[in-house]
Amino acid sequence: MFHEPLRRDPLVVGWAVVMLLGAFVALSNNTEWSGDLDPDRVAGFLKDLADAFLWSFMLLLLLAWLRARLWRVPSSSPRRSGGAARRATQDAPPLPWTDRWLRDWREAEARQRTDRPSGPPPAPSPVVCRHGAPLDVEGPAQQAPVLQALSVSHTIVRPGSQVSVTWCFQNCRDVVVDGRGGHPSCGEALVQIDTSRRIQLVGRNRYGTTPVATATVVAMTVPQLDLPTVAAPPPVSLRTDVAATVGASTPITQRLDDFWATQERLRPRVDAPARVVGVPASVVDGLRRARRTSGKG
Repeated sequence: MFHEPLRRDPLVVGWAVVMLLGAFVALSNNTEWSGDLDPDRVAGFLKDLADAFLWSFMLLLLLAWLRARLWRVPSSSPRRSGGAARRATQDAPPLPWTDRWLRDWREAEARQRTDRPSGPPPAPSPVVCRHGAPLDVEGPAQQAPVLQALSVSHTIVRPGSQVSVTWCFQNCRDVVVDGRGGHPSCGEALVQIDTSRRIQLVGRNRYGTTPVATATVVAMTVPQLDLPTVAAPPPVSLRTDVAATVGASTPITQRLDDFWATQERLRPRVDAPARVVGVPASVVDGLRRARRTSGKG
């Protein structure tokens, strides 16, 4: 709805002038031009300025929309046919933040990105070793090699064994390991240990040398266990004797009878005198009580 650049759009310029006039009027209405600063007058000035901005901005949008509408469909032009009207609508600039406006903006941005000349390819990142030091990079002027890492695989070995030495020098041309040169600035080598000693390494470049040494590698004779050896193992023979007797099985009823007989034998028995035949139980109990009372057997 606005012309670009905005500083050349008459509506935008007029709106800016109106805002300046509204700010001056709000300041004049809320200022005595003498005395101290009054909070109520400051609040009134800000309120009037906000009202002027709100109404003037809404008026600006309305005028811009009317201008775009009248410019797209002139009132003095004759009535157009349906196809001509549709073509005129398609050729007219779209309103901001509409589907057509977003589509055209994205297409224009894609064309600019495609037409933009490709810059030079990015510089390849420097090659670094496993310790993080760059390889084939010249160091500061007149600086000897700097040790970054040094280790040995074993500290106690048998005489005549080999250990692995790992090192890493920065700004180094080559490394001398145990008197043998030609090694890279970062690498690994095998060194034979006959006696307890430290392994010497020297990093060299055209500015100087840096001698270093590993921790002492101890050469110690470790006793070994010799297993007995025979020409042939003794013969082993196994013999197993199995005997089984098969007979008739005991009936289950007989087993139950034996079980209940065993239970009867284990149950305690209390000796009691035989009861007199034909005598009621109440008479027998009375006689027993009378016998206990008299104390006679």
